[in-house]
Amino acid sequence: MRFIDALLNFDIDTYLNPYVPRSFLHRLPLRLSHFLGYRASPYTKVNHLTIHAYSLIGGFLGIGLIEVVYRYLPIVESDGGQPIIIGSFGAAAILEYNTIASPLAQPRNMLLGQVFSAVIGVGITRLFALLPPETFEEARWVAGALAVGVSSAVMGITKTVHPPAGATALLAATSTDVMRLGWWLVPLVLLGCVLMLVSALLVNNLQREFPLYWWTPMDLRRDRRGSDVEKASKVGGSEDEIMISTEEVVLPDWLQVDDFERSVLEGFMDRLKQGMRSGSVVSEHA
Repeated sequence: MRFIDALLNFDIDTYLNPYVPRSFLHRLPLRLSHFLGYRASPYTKVNHLTIHAYSLIGGFLGIGLIEVVYRYLPIVESDGGQPIIIGSFGAAAILEYNTIASPLAQPRNMLLGQVFSAVIGVGITRLFALLPPETFEEARWVAGALAVGVSSAVMGITKTVHPPAGATALLAATSTDVMRLGWWLVPLVLLGCVLMLVSALLVNNLQREFPLYWWTPMDLRRDRRGSDVEKASKVGGSEDEIMISTEEVVLPDWLQVDDFERSVLEGFMDRLKQGMRSGSVVSEHA
């Protein structure tokens, strides 16, 4: 029963998060970390008109940047010599410059969601292309629908849901220009995502905060077996207690901390270690 329940309620982050490193943005120079989404203190919210203005500027710069870069890549030029851009980036721009607080707009969702969908869209289209040309043309709508459905499921399982990526999978099967790219679509989608992410980091962090997180909003804690933390947890204490050792502060699962609070805790641990080395810390039970 436990296996079936775990299978029905599969959460990929349960298996991935223990191997994902913690955020190190607070250790970078402040100006650099600021444009990567780190805030040493809560940022001041801007008014709606300013948000709309940044959405306009970001959408123009982001799409324009991708179009300019694509223009000098011969592989994406259509027969008329005009540069093309994958249509799904238009929808992605609304997320990345307008609704930047949405989980669907965070880097993990945009980058992985688009890449997964591109791979799935091209792969399914290639399989259908093995059919006779006439049969393929009649069944192309099936390829498009199947590509979107599979992409949606994969994005859900991997927690990378990004609605514009569904359009990427669909275009891979239904758009002649995009289908002509074949497997080139995958690196082109990745390149476009990187360009849009870079422009979003620059524009959105002028007065707002982006991204809210790079991988997950959950606090990442690695299981360091054999550490003093594990030893401390064996000594006693419930799941609701805060345990402090010479290596790490262990917080209960329900208590989440942001980067600023984490940096404060790490500063406290540094002082504690220095005190232990100098012998200035005395146990209260001594």
